Amino acid sequence: MASDLEYITSGTADNVTSFTLSNMFSDKYDYYQVLVTGNGSQNVGSISAEFLDSSNADIAQGAYEYATYRLKPTGTFDQIRATTGNSFELVYTTASDYDFGMILNVYTPFQSDRYTFATIEASSRYAAKGVVVAKSTTSATGMKFYANQNWTPITVTSYGVKK
Repeated sequence: MASDLEYITSGTADNVTSFTLSNMFSDKYDYYQVLVTGNGSQNVGSISAEFLDSSNADIAQGAYEYATYRLKPTGTFDQIRATTGNSFELVYTTASDYDFGMILNVYTPFQSDRYTFATIEASSRYAAKGVVVAKSTTSATGMKFYANQNWTPITVTSYGVKK
């Protein structure tokens, strides 16, 4: 498999608590990189996501399994995990005005005979590294990102890795 990234789509939103980006995944690739950047404004605590089908419905409501280690500024770690999550955490910004950036490596989101997996690397006030599985064989075509307060702004870009 080649390591070349091919641009698929991107979008930006400002002053919103949720952002949906469609047409991120298709049958053309098995592996994707999703880049997410933005600012959490003064009251955003954490940023979460879910995978969506072609109707923008969550493919795994109540069936996300994830584990994330968060590195605190003090040098200690938090472990965040769930086996029946309604979504999965991407990054924790600590309810302050911190920029954030993350890379999601998404595997087999469109294949209807296997689960969607992703690894997460994120940085803000806390750094994070994690893994998530959407325990559903429904094809994912997009993602929804959301927070407890408005972003100022958020940008999401999706790339496919050439076969």
